Amino acid sequence: MFWEMVELLFADQGRLDDPHLWARAEQLGLDLDQFDADRRSSEVESLVADSFRDAIRAGVIATPTILVGGELYQGVPDIEDVALWESGRSR
Repeated sequence: MFWEMVELLFADQGRLDDPHLWARAEQLGLDLDQFDADRRSSEVESLVADSFRDAIRAGVIATPTILVGGELYQGVPDIEDVALWESGRSR
């Protein structure tokens, strides 16, 4: 269900507020009470906060940001960059 939700969220990034999150969760057949409990849990809050701090420490200032070979790339990569990364090289 994770990737299905990711696809729904990325397809309509302008509507990420609660009513739309719930509509997407319902569309996927998720248990809405469990969905709400999970997204409001202290465990999830801690994971998000930790990930945010790690990103700031690494120098992330925008999304998307990709880390390849210890080097940060900000913004949407072009196909040439992706091909270089897949081959183990960078610009």
